[in-house]
Amino acid sequence: MSNIQYINLFIMQMIMVIILFGIIILILRFDKSLRLEKRFNKYSVNILNRTEYSLFDKFKKYYIMKRNKLSKFLYKIKIFDSYSEKYQKYCDNTRIIREDPMNYISNKIFLGLLAVFIIILSDIIQFHNFSLYQGLLAFLLGFFVQDLLLFSKEKYRKIQLDKDMLKAIIIMNNSFKSGLSIMQAIYMVSHELEGPISDEFKKMYIDLSYGLNMDVVFERFTKRVDTKEARYITTSLNVLNKTGGNIVQVFASVERNAFTRKKLKDELGALSASSQAIFKVLVVIPALLVVGIFALNPTYFLPLFNTGIGIFILIIIVLAYILYIIIIRRIVKVKVMM
Repeated sequence: MSNIQYINLFIMQMIMVIILFGIIILILRFDKSLRLEKRFNKYSVNILNRTEYSLFDKFKKYYIMKRNKLSKFLYKIKIFDSYSEKYQKYCDNTRIIREDPMNYISNKIFLGLLAVFIIILSDIIQFHNFSLYQGLLAFLLGFFVQDLLLFSKEKYRKIQLDKDMLKAIIIMNNSFKSGLSIMQAIYMVSHELEGPISDEFKKMYIDLSYGLNMDVVFERFTKRVDTKEARYITTSLNVLNKTGGNIVQVFASVERNAFTRKKLKDELGALSASSQAIFKVLVVIPALLVVGIFALNPTYFLPLFNTGIGIFILIIIVLAYILYIIIIRRIVKVKVMM
């Protein structure tokens, strides 16, 4: 194939990717509208007897059924049973129907198979022979793409928890000043705040409502949140629960310490903004170089995908790039123990 044919093929592939991306956005918007409709169905009169399902609902129901069957089968395999425990932290325990961590493993398998199907379809369009290395690489990428999404979601959750923890401490301190108990203060935080911090305090309130010991509840809270403010809260309440004392004065001290730490963090973020910008530039430069070479010569990187040794070299390049990011991150990162 000539360079013009490769460019035309690349343009067609980009158009297909854009169309697929647009379809995914439309499906997500449609799913959001359906969820909103279900929320307001009980307040409506004209659709109380509505029993038909949309095509997306039917597909979603079918997928959930197949996923649950695969999850039940995977529970029989000890390796997957132990592997699913690492996804327990992503499950929302505030729901009436608890999430099954094995469903994350089933989703990963289906995503891997979907990636293999896309590679096979791409090879058919380009009249290429399907390679086992391509299939294995596509399955691994599809299998671990959910981990990247969950990692980014968990990182965002940690950032939100770190931002809202001071608000939770202030609300608890004001609740104690008003004469409320620890359980009532937790209830106030869960209803006054929104986002991940509200979910965490709802979990604590549910655990206390079911009669769990306060020490156990706060230890679970500390392990889930994993911040110094959470450790301060847990340690202070555990000591007060065992020895007694003035809870208002203790929490006023916790509030002052948390406020001081947040102020120092904000100042440190402002001082290290230049190093973070340098890190982002150094990470983006290799990717921009690859994109530039591909734009000038689309066939330059084909040996990396069409041959076994090329795929092996590609894996080494990806690993070296990840190692490069980690090293640069450690060099420019400023860590202060507070």
